[in-house]
Amino acid sequence: MEQLSGLDALFLHAEMHGMPMHFSTLSIYDPASSPDERIEFRQILELFEKNIRLNLPLLRCRLMEVPFNLDQPYWIEDQNFDLVYHIRHIALPKPGSWQKLCSLTANLHAQPLNRCRPLWEAYIIDGLDNIENIPSGCFAILLKVHYSMMDDRIGKAFFNSLHTLASGKSHSVDSSSAAIDDDRFMSQEQDVNMTRILAKATVNNLYRSGNIVRMMGRAVGLYGEIQKALAANKLKQLQKIKTRFNGQISPRRVVDRVRLPFVDINFIKSNVQDKTENDIALTIISGAMRRYLLSKEELPEDSLVAAVPIHTEDKISIANISLRTDIANPLDRLQRVHKESLAGKAYSHTLGADIVNEAMNNLYSGLVAWGVRTAVESGVLEKFPPANNTIVTEIPGSSESLFLCGAKLIDSFGMGPLIPNTGLFHTISSTHEHLIIAFTADRLKMDDPDFYAQCLQEAFCELLDAVKNGTKKRYKKEGNAAL
Repeated sequence: MEQLSGLDALFLHAEMHGMPMHFSTLSIYDPASSPDERIEFRQILELFEKNIRLNLPLLRCRLMEVPFNLDQPYWIEDQNFDLVYHIRHIALPKPGSWQKLCSLTANLHAQPLNRCRPLWEAYIIDGLDNIENIPSGCFAILLKVHYSMMDDRIGKAFFNSLHTLASGKSHSVDSSSAAIDDDRFMSQEQDVNMTRILAKATVNNLYRSGNIVRMMGRAVGLYGEIQKALAANKLKQLQKIKTRFNGQISPRRVVDRVRLPFVDINFIKSNVQDKTENDIALTIISGAMRRYLLSKEELPEDSLVAAVPIHTEDKISIANISLRTDIANPLDRLQRVHKESLAGKAYSHTLGADIVNEAMNNLYSGLVAWGVRTAVESGVLEKFPPANNTIVTEIPGSSESLFLCGAKLIDSFGMGPLIPNTGLFHTISSTHEHLIIAFTADRLKMDDPDFYAQCLQEAFCELLDAVKNGTKKRYKKEGNAAL
């Protein structure tokens, strides 16, 4: 039995109708690389069963909540765990198309997970034969895992344990870190002593009372430190502008992605000094949001802001980064986004990765649950300026080809949860050949996801062309100088 941290419990408290707090990935596999050139559903079931049993006991656990939210919930082994419930075999309606696959994926992603069972599901999807650029016989796996269950370590271990680096090999990706094989999550349901749990809740709340006082003292000192840094221009405070992506969130979702060849991404990196893949991806997202809002005649004069989660071990902090959507030239925007990224991370570093985790661990669980629900259900959050205009998170990928039951991974992208007042979520991921930028949006705020995907593609092409033209001019100038 393991108690949830305050931050993990926050994702449960924040979950309500229309805003499920889980993360999803859609991965597409080509079985032509497998010995039989086909993969049976039974093989996938066996793979999941083996890896959950050996590597990931948490995925056999369900929530046990403390009465009246007196303390954080616990993970406890589900004595009625049924793998067939969690892994379902479905087919895309004929005739299949990429738009239909995205629509099906968005609808499945929008459905909340059953809290009476372990908080994850997988859908094996057939019927992809008519989708352009996807080989015949391919299948997809949509995997949904609740944020309260999946941190970076668990998510990476789950993904790694399902894949091999080469067709036919039995070792998993980064197998040394794949297993989380301990018994701290396992407890027989009948052995749970509610009296002991309530007694522990009383003790925990007594500690919280003392910790809150100490935390408030540190917060006062931190506030003073930030104000001094702002006055000295060492830190930058961003103004957040409300757009169509902010406001009340509906239960409806749209998703899509673009795949950008690494050969082109590496060309941009090699010709623009000191810029990272994340800088390039943020610049492309900035260009896409700029194009999209310009087409709606809704682009603000001031820059939009992205919230970028920064994961360190089991802690998380948020860097607010200006996307510089006020700059039309893509190369100039890339330069400014790089600087804004450094400034946003510096601000986040000053706040510290501990502050959110410490606050959530020390505030009373029942108070947090009541406060979050009241703020969302009353609509009060929509009356304040938004915390950001979109969320952008990175999903670690692999530089090598990956295989599942011998089938080669050819495409994969992530979908995140929408939060109150923010109706657009981007993910940055990769396969060994492509950088992938995907998005999840409220359908009432973006009813034309194919057009936004086009904006992402055009923003990438615009940046690539600008770098190529700049390189030609530089070579021409250097050639004339040599003559």
